[in-house]
Amino acid sequence: MNSDEKNPLRMVIDPYAGDFFVLPDTPCTQERRLWFRRAKEILGFLSTSEMALIECRNKYQDAFSKPPIKYDTPIRIESIDGRILVTTSANVITLIGNGIDVLCRQVFVMLYGSLETYIYDLMARSFPKIGVSNNILDCSREIMMKHKWDGKFCKISDTFDLNYRASDLMNYFKDFEMAFEGKTFKHPLAFLDELAQVRHRIVHASSIIDKGRYIFVNPEAVGSYFAFSALLTDFIDGLFGKKFGYVRDRINPAVA
Repeated sequence: MNSDEKNPLRMVIDPYAGDFFVLPDTPCTQERRLWFRRAKEILGFLSTSEMALIECRNKYQDAFSKPPIKYDTPIRIESIDGRILVTTSANVITLIGNGIDVLCRQVFVMLYGSLETYIYDLMARSFPKIGVSNNILDCSREIMMKHKWDGKFCKISDTFDLNYRASDLMNYFKDFEMAFEGKTFKHPLAFLDELAQVRHRIVHASSIIDKGRYIFVNPEAVGSYFAFSALLTDFIDGLFGKKFGYVRDRINPAVA
């Protein structure tokens, strides 16, 4: 999603192997720090689970290619809680491959939800600053549930007097390439609206796009969405920090 020639996130060489890039130290409110912590847990879950599934698939592919087991041999899989699955050895390989696709889709949903949680947390902290101390959750839901993302941002800005300008946000993302399913986007909130539809179809339409075709979210796209969210949360953090004087400590995202 981000260009090879530009570096909108100001990424730096990793301090260990030195052969890839990581996010630099970045200013964070306590809410953004928690967002980084949640994202790190989610991405760690993706990496370890994907590795386990791939290793499992390779193990069984090797085992099933040798006598006496054949690809149509019945296999009984028992779980420690008593669940039992009986299937063929070939279907085990299929289930593992499908599992990687399911994993990536659900991780995307988790990251998308984490971004919304970050915004909810900032609003919950800020409502008392403008004299609202009751029904904060309902007030936040009223802002977040009934608008597209441009409407959400405008409503948040009006509610908390953040002086948000769409042109400022677009300038923030001017060097960041945004694309999904062959479509490219110039406005980050239009891109986020597209991702909201992806999230909706995963959660409410059994991951189906059309004519039975499943949404495919590869691990690289998950990482790109994390990078997009890192830039977006920095912008939002700046608005709230400037308005309410919230301290933004400079932290290493890897150890948030």
